[in-house]
Amino acid sequence: MDGEIGSGDGRRQPATGIEPEPAGACRRRWFGHAAHDQAPGPKRPSWASPPRPRPSRGSRAVSSTRPSSESLVTLDGSRGEGGGQILRTALTLSLLTGRPFRVSKIRANRDKPGLRPQHKAAVEAAALLGRADVLGCEVGSRDLVFRPGAVEPRDLTIDIGTAGSTGMVLQTLHLPLAMRAETACRLTLIGGTFNPKAPPSPFLERTWRGHLANFGMPVALATPSAGFYPRGGGRLEAWIEPARPKPWVRTTRGDLLRIRGVAGAANLPEHVATRMRDRALARLADAGLNVDAEVETASWPSIGQGAAIALAAEHAGTAPATFVGIGERGKPAELVADEAVDELLDFLGVVDGAVDPHSADQILLPLALAEGRSVYTVSHVTEHLRTNAHTIRAFLDRPIEVEEPLAEGRPGRVVVG
Repeated sequence: MDGEIGSGDGRRQPATGIEPEPAGACRRRWFGHAAHDQAPGPKRPSWASPPRPRPSRGSRAVSSTRPSSESLVTLDGSRGEGGGQILRTALTLSLLTGRPFRVSKIRANRDKPGLRPQHKAAVEAAALLGRADVLGCEVGSRDLVFRPGAVEPRDLTIDIGTAGSTGMVLQTLHLPLAMRAETACRLTLIGGTFNPKAPPSPFLERTWRGHLANFGMPVALATPSAGFYPRGGGRLEAWIEPARPKPWVRTTRGDLLRIRGVAGAANLPEHVATRMRDRALARLADAGLNVDAEVETASWPSIGQGAAIALAAEHAGTAPATFVGIGERGKPAELVADEAVDELLDFLGVVDGAVDPHSADQILLPLALAEGRSVYTVSHVTEHLRTNAHTIRAFLDRPIEVEEPLAEGRPGRVVVG
């Protein structure tokens, strides 16, 4: 039986680098996030009932209480932005609704199409969590079928094995763990914590967690070590409380209170972080924002080398909007800082865009699962947002409208329910 691990129910699963958390593991100090504003608690959606137990192997799978739960959802992975988001959203909703799905042309619009290691890890973890049958779960695969059983929340440790994004795997598993667990679950992810085109750890800690707090879904995060391309090895730990999302309405942006940031480097000279900090502060001063701005420097533990800067714009009444520049070999520190500052200034330039473009598509999924109507404005309507709305509609009978901006410098709007 070389190359196999037990699934915990007597069946055998391919070796994945995914392990249940050992009993008695030491606990890290966790930092929660208070809600910025609150909405009344929703009733539990009728379709969100836990799936019935899966019958024995070889019999027909019973997935969810929804009459249509056994119908196969078919997705085109090349649609819209054509990245891994379609797969991640499908995995989350498949576990929650019990509906199987098939996705073809996976990541067709990327330089390296098909599953990458972090996508494979997300599929394997979702399959373990939901006792699913999976076809096509190999690196490079462009076609995958996922048939879930009953979700069994538990503590998990997942080693991606590369510098693949830990944040993407966290976002795939968060809602099934939060909405199906009876007690808090600990999720430990090993891989990359700073990845281009993926949520880096400072964004998760400040912005993603802040939005979830507003929806009544507390999550605590810790990042004991950073992971950069190509070595990875970073560690992201999440403590996920049982919760169900509440609806949320935010159509204006409160006053800009302050800008806080961190410029950090791992196994690089101290001046790298200092140059990023100084460049960012100079750019912000030149922009004439007339706001309190502070950027600290940090030396991050890591098995590899890397650098990044994160800038968070804190507005009254909503989660901070965090923008991150990530270093790479040959890129000057000043250019890394410029990337973060440019994104931040672009966001601030759109009047009353309550939600930043990176969060706009990420918060759509929990709000689509909330009972009640949600409305929020976005600084930019992105292809990620449009694509995620389309994917969610394939699983849920839930009205979602994405309204384009009426004029230059004006926000778009998202209406759910």
